[in-house]
Amino acid sequence: MARGIFTFDGNIGQAPEIRFQPGNERSEDQPRPLLKLTVKYDRLVKSNHPDRLYDDKGGFWVNVDYWKKNAEEVAKLLKKGMRVRVEGELRIDTWEDKNNPGQMQSGMALTAESITIVPSRIESIGMKSSQAASSQSAPIEHYSNAMMGID
Repeated sequence: MARGIFTFDGNIGQAPEIRFQPGNERSEDQPRPLLKLTVKYDRLVKSNHPDRLYDDKGGFWVNVDYWKKNAEEVAKLLKKGMRVRVEGELRIDTWEDKNNPGQMQSGMALTAESITIVPSRIESIGMKSSQAASSQSAPIEHYSNAMMGID
């Protein structure tokens, strides 16, 4: 059976949440981190109107589940409103409506293979130093300056 991959850009709708699921055979009975977030897939199309760049042609919210081992570290980087690119397997989930018992709701959900921060709304980026990297390579500023022809 073929597996379809869906890739989209969108904004995170609420603060990402990390949960720990019970261990299983694959995780050698160790609790597994699960990062849950919602991302708004927006269909923006270049506008013909002079007062706006894009028209919103509709979109939808996608519930994203990220099961990778680095889910805790990724959760620390992601913030509400941040623009991200998400890639993974898309599905439709159904659940009972909390406000109307007996009524079912459905929505788009995605098991993410990757989550990438899109830098359009980033104010700053920090990186932690690595002893091995700092003792064996030149500082990042050196590479940045060399790439820009400064030195």
